[in-house]
Amino acid sequence: MRAALLLSSALLLFGSPAQAFVRARVPTATSQEPGPYLYWAHPRVPMHFNQLGSRDAGQLEALAATRASYAAWNEVECSDFELVHAGTTAKNEAGFDPMGDDDTNLIVWREVACEEVVPPGDSCFVNGGCNNKYDCWDESPWVAGVTTITFSFRTGEIVDADIELNGAGFVFTTVDSPECLPGRPIPRPASCVATDVQNTLTHELGHVIGLADVYDDPGATLYWQAKTGEVSKRTLSQDDIDGLCALYPPGSGSTPLVAGSPEERARGCACGGSGASPAALLLLPLALGLVRRRRAAWA
Repeated sequence: MRAALLLSSALLLFGSPAQAFVRARVPTATSQEPGPYLYWAHPRVPMHFNQLGSRDAGQLEALAATRASYAAWNEVECSDFELVHAGTTAKNEAGFDPMGDDDTNLIVWREVACEEVVPPGDSCFVNGGCNNKYDCWDESPWVAGVTTITFSFRTGEIVDADIELNGAGFVFTTVDSPECLPGRPIPRPASCVATDVQNTLTHELGHVIGLADVYDDPGATLYWQAKTGEVSKRTLSQDDIDGLCALYPPGSGSTPLVAGSPEERARGCACGGSGASPAALLLLPLALGLVRRRRAAWA
């Protein structure tokens, strides 16, 4: 069974105005019925890197930038959370298989748009899954990355997280400078900073951890937009550090902080969102939900 859902409609600020970080929550039908926060029960999360890496940035260069993104979150002293590089893989399918034995948390580049390779009339246009079936980008061409999180509706525990990056629509780079000139075509590969791998992944890994986009702090790594040539989100702001340490303080294992006790739902809901299409929600026998978070960028 599939339904449409946009998680952003169910997100609330956590803490005081000085603590603008946002924790992702299990979405519910109304904002008056808050769901549990999303969290990992074991704060040591293995991440696999698709062996092809990025066409534009290069496989080895993209892998090095990815590991630097892990380090940005791992080096925070007030948290014992750890993102672990679990190696490269040929796997390119995002999502969670409750019947499978290979639930890989994956980072993968999609280098071609689905509209270019999916045959007209293919059922995946209606049922979803074109991205996995044809290894293609099936989100908006204006979106640089999407993180798919599978979680328990009852507790908020995350069981799988996958990051897909839009290599079809963006030129990914790993150089430090100079910035590519705005308004000019960016060559492939580029010798200037276009869409920085580390900048992008440090943001997306914040979603993997259980944080949501923020809209009022452009200096935060979890700020919802990024400019061409931006590298400032390679490192965390104090807001991001505060969010990580609130989720996973030292010695605590994890802090689910369940708000309310929503019943397991048989159906999802369709919620509107400005500038974003609905996300796919997969309802499984164990009451697992799936949400796709989008990151926008502008030229």
